Amino acid sequence: MTKNKGVEYILVAGDITNFGSELDAAKVLDALQIGPTRPVILAVPGNCDTVAVRKYLVDNGVSIEQRVVVLPIGNVAGVGGGLKRAGITPYERTEMELRSGAEHVLKQVAHTRSKLPTIMVSHTPPYGSNADLRHGQHVGSYELAGLMNTFCPQVWVCGHIHESPCVSMEDETLIVNPGPCANGNYAVLTFRIGEDGSVSIRGKLEHLA
Repeated sequence: MTKNKGVEYILVAGDITNFGSELDAAKVLDALQIGPTRPVILAVPGNCDTVAVRKYLVDNGVSIEQRVVVLPIGNVAGVGGGLKRAGITPYERTEMELRSGAEHVLKQVAHTRSKLPTIMVSHTPPYGSNADLRHGQHVGSYELAGLMNTFCPQVWVCGHIHESPCVSMEDETLIVNPGPCANGNYAVLTFRIGEDGSVSIRGKLEHLA
């Protein structure tokens, strides 16, 4: 945080803990607040976030799970959980569950006809992107990829696949997978508003020294 002193918002794409408690979640979120500013933190839970952690996020106004939050930089929408695989982590969801949650919030934004950018935050990455590659194979969500192509949000922030950090312009959407924060990875998004009200967005991967 001290390296990027002008940070106003922090978006967390899940797995705040590794099967942890609400106390563990509080420690992680408090660590993100180190520095002279107190950025607004918004998060979706990941597949390794327990019921207790998910409740903590809701109770503290951090969760954007199937919610839309309007910020000066854009409409931030979220859907959490990992794509169902072996069923051994606390928050796994089927393709249709992911679709239902993401479609709900993306339709909310579309109905407002807002001129602000749409920023989608999910734990699971869209299938076929540079954000979902594991050992050379795409492992993301087909349904989220379909929604990305339908709604064309300006930014899609995701996580889950540790091996695939990226800032990648794919069709009309800037996809960002920062990689695991526990390893010092994060990404910075810069929003610039033009005199005509247009918004330009740039992203870059960063790493804590």
